[in-house]
Amino acid sequence: MKKSILALTLLTSLNAFATEDEQSNVTFSLTAGYVFGGDTVGELIYEDNDSESIKAGQGIILGGGLSYEFNSKWAVDVSANYHTDTATAKNGDLSFERLAFNVIPYYGINDSFSVGLGLGLHTNVELSNDFGSDVEFSNETAFISSLRYHFETISADLELRHTRVEYSVDRIGSSSFSSYDVTVDGNNTGLLFHWKF
Repeated sequence: MKKSILALTLLTSLNAFATEDEQSNVTFSLTAGYVFGGDTVGELIYEDNDSESIKAGQGIILGGGLSYEFNSKWAVDVSANYHTDTATAKNGDLSFERLAFNVIPYYGINDSFSVGLGLGLHTNVELSNDFGSDVEFSNETAFISSLRYHFETISADLELRHTRVEYSVDRIGSSSFSSYDVTVDGNNTGLLFHWKF
C-alpha cells in the first residue's frame, strides 16, 4: 500500500513539473510604443494658424500578445495592436486608426538580443474626420522587421521595429473608390516597450 501511494505521489509530482515546464514556454505581454513615418493624410488648422498633421504611419501603438519559445534560439510572437495618430480640437478630432494583428518569428542572437521577420494584417483602417467625410481603406498585409533587447533586471523587452505597408482607399464618405488606384504610404519605424508576465 505504501509503495502504491509513493508511486502515485511520484507520478503526480512529475506531471506537475511537466505541466509547469510546458507553461513556461508561453509568455504574455502588454505593449506600448510610438512610431514615425508614412504619408500625410490630414491636417488640422487651429484658429491661431497653428496646424497639426496626421500621418498614415505615425502615432501611438497599444496592444498585447503572447510569445511561444520553441527552444533557446527560436520563438514566435503573436500580437494584436491598436495604432492611431490623432489631432484634437475643441470642436472635433482628426485621426488615422487601424487594428494590426502580427505574427513574428524571432531568432535569439544571444541572451540580450533577438531579430525577427514577420507579417501583419491591418484591418479597420480609417481616417476619422469630424470636419468632413471619413475615409475607409482596405485591409492590407504588412511586412515587419524587428530587433528586440531583453532586459536582464526586469521582465520586459525594448523593440526597434520597422513596418512596410501601403493602404488603398476603399471609400470616401458614402462613395466607393475601390476601383481607383489611390494609395498612401504607411511605412513606419519606432520603439515599442513590451512588459512580459
